[in-house]
Amino acid sequence: MPPKKGLTSESAASRSLKSRTGSTHQGASSSKAAKSKGQESTKTRSVYFNHNVSGIDSPNEYESELSEPIDDLESDDNEDGSDFSATENMESEDNSESAADEPNEEELGSVKKRKLGTLNTVAKNQAASKKTTKRRKREDGDDEGEFDSREIFIPKRPPRPLHGISYEPYTIHPNTFLFLKDLRNNNEREWFWDHEAEYRAAKKDFDEFIETLSERMTQIDETVPILPLKDVLFRIYRDIRFTNDKTPYKPYFAAAYSRTGRVGHYAHYYLHLEPGQCRIGGGMWHLSESNNQGLQVMRRLIDRGGKRLKEIIEHPDMSKFFFRSPNMTPLEQFVAMNQGDALKKNPKGYPKDHKEIQLLRLRSYTIHRLLSDDDFAPKMAPIDKIVTIFRALVPFIQFLNSVIMDQEDSDANSDSQTGGIEGDDGDQ
Repeated sequence: MPPKKGLTSESAASRSLKSRTGSTHQGASSSKAAKSKGQESTKTRSVYFNHNVSGIDSPNEYESELSEPIDDLESDDNEDGSDFSATENMESEDNSESAADEPNEEELGSVKKRKLGTLNTVAKNQAASKKTTKRRKREDGDDEGEFDSREIFIPKRPPRPLHGISYEPYTIHPNTFLFLKDLRNNNEREWFWDHEAEYRAAKKDFDEFIETLSERMTQIDETVPILPLKDVLFRIYRDIRFTNDKTPYKPYFAAAYSRTGRVGHYAHYYLHLEPGQCRIGGGMWHLSESNNQGLQVMRRLIDRGGKRLKEIIEHPDMSKFFFRSPNMTPLEQFVAMNQGDALKKNPKGYPKDHKEIQLLRLRSYTIHRLLSDDDFAPKMAPIDKIVTIFRALVPFIQFLNSVIMDQEDSDANSDSQTGGIEGDDGDQ
């Protein structure tokens, strides 16, 4: 006579469970034996719930889905000392279920997929939350404390008072010098951001001054075109990638005019605005780096006599505005101005006792002078004074440009471009 349903027959789920875990006493004894041999033992604790969760309809599904390996579990004994496990409870419950109610593999697979999808969604949300928090970290790098997402508005400093002096496009306002002086003493980003209103006012003042000067520059040198301000002005931000000086800003304003603006290999007119160190001048800097071929042409011209260059340096206008030392000749002062990157020895191919060895060692050909801060005051008519000084530099700038443009021409073409004054200053 077949056994009654739910009393003596084992369900397929119970037989499967026993095949994996064995009886309760056998599991406990095998765990102790494995531990005595120094081997790790892994037990499975089955959890049972009486209510439906996540669409799982039978206890077997709970047992199959929610079982966890417990590595540090010593035994399944109850608090009262009886050897009782959740597995036996499940076995008794399984006897009351019919074989038809057992879940199939497709149902179990769908449950696993649902749980896995839920875990993946949670993991993605956690990763997105970490990225968002990382983007919102303060710039001071404080990753340990919690980030306060509240926005705090700190009013910036207003511009300096004008003290009755208005901004004019033909002069430099005293507040511009005061800002540059403070920037030199507080060259930090936080200070700069706090005084941004002062920077904007000072920059606008210098921009309008340079725009007015640009119109006059095209009148004294027709080779200088009218260009946008961005092609004439130097930025205040320093490139600190390859230097030990990490100050972020230049404590000055500057502009340069040439055939191609502030960039390019042509000779430049240069204006430098810095409290106590204002300068004006022109020429070509560091020819060994920017135009080595032009440097070789210049040395060949000097080797052949350098008559045109000497005539320009010794002109009375040069002595009036630039070479004003009574103890040195204009040529000696010119050499002293360009000693910064000059060679210590004679250049290759030229003897040490060359009569023009001082000029041959030069790698920059510039002329400049200092200006006082008062030279930019309204009563001094700074635009007119700067234009007058630049006008004295025009022959020097045009001579240097002729060397650059004729560096690949023949001796005859080079002589014609330099005005035909010296017949021996050409390429060899």
